[in-house]
Amino acid sequence: MAKHRKKKKHFSLLDALLTAVDALCEGVAMLFALLGRALLALLRGLARGLFAALRLLARALVWPFARLARWLGRKNRRARECLRLTGPEFEAYFALVLADNGFRNVEVTRGSGDQGVDILAARNGKSYAIQCKNYDGAVGNFAVQEAYAGAEYYGCELAAVVCPGTFTRAAKELAAETGVLLWDGERLSHMMRVSGRRPRHMREMRENP
Repeated sequence: MAKHRKKKKHFSLLDALLTAVDALCEGVAMLFALLGRALLALLRGLARGLFAALRLLARALVWPFARLARWLGRKNRRARECLRLTGPEFEAYFALVLADNGFRNVEVTRGSGDQGVDILAARNGKSYAIQCKNYDGAVGNFAVQEAYAGAEYYGCELAAVVCPGTFTRAAKELAAETGVLLWDGERLSHMMRVSGRRPRHMREMRENP
């Protein structure tokens, strides 16, 4: 009987020991699970923070270029209003702008045979032969050739090409060699600000002669 009780006591101790080991294992498993969740949350937080930092850095790097693009767009926006005019309307409008900018004897050539020159004018004792190119896109070197030849034909000292946009690289290179002046959208916008006239004035004059 004493031996039976002794065995029963041993089994009880073993059962308690196994229960304690099982509880310890469950506790360790729960601890690792909690640590894993905490680590995962930490990694997610770090990833979000890194992404936010990279986005701020990208914005900081792009900001000067975006601001420059907006600034250039504003500088040329006034000139682009000229695109609403027809070719002859733009020539007549720019002739008025030239007069407002100190040019004298401003004359718009009419009809065919203008020899690549749309406007004749003078300023500071020099005569100008000016070709107007009112279209969206870069103006090529053919316009430079026409303005140069037209200045020779009319006996003008200076040749110029004006447009509301830009000029191609070839046009700039040829203009540098021939001395032809290139008045792009930025220069045109400046002249328009000095003049105070807007392209819509020409449309109103056409609609209400």
